Amino acid sequence: MPVAGTNVMRSCLGSDNRAWEAVLARVSLLSGRELEVFHLLAQGASNRTIAGRLGITERTAKAHLAQILAKLDVESRLQAGLVAFASEALSRDGAFPIRAVPARSAPHHPSELTPEGW
Repeated sequence: MPVAGTNVMRSCLGSDNRAWEAVLARVSLLSGRELEVFHLLAQGASNRTIAGRLGITERTAKAHLAQILAKLDVESRLQAGLVAFASEALSRDGAFPIRAVPARSAPHHPSELTPEGW
């Protein structure tokens, strides 16, 4: 990991790099729709805001959040939000690139996505 990315992670999240690298690596497990929710979570969006922005119900937003918590192996929305924030910061820094979120009209099931769609 580049030095700048490591410094961001240390200053924002603590010094246990292995744990953070592991959880950040699990971001790649998220589906396209979960990534959309994840990016909104990084911005501090509430379930209601997420639902409104994505055109889904609040209950569906909560279901996506539950899947994100499980896939990242974190215990709370706060922890997921910290991971989302760190992921965004590191991807902007070039230290931890993550795949782009597909446009809203793009397929949302992972089996429907192709590299050209990213």
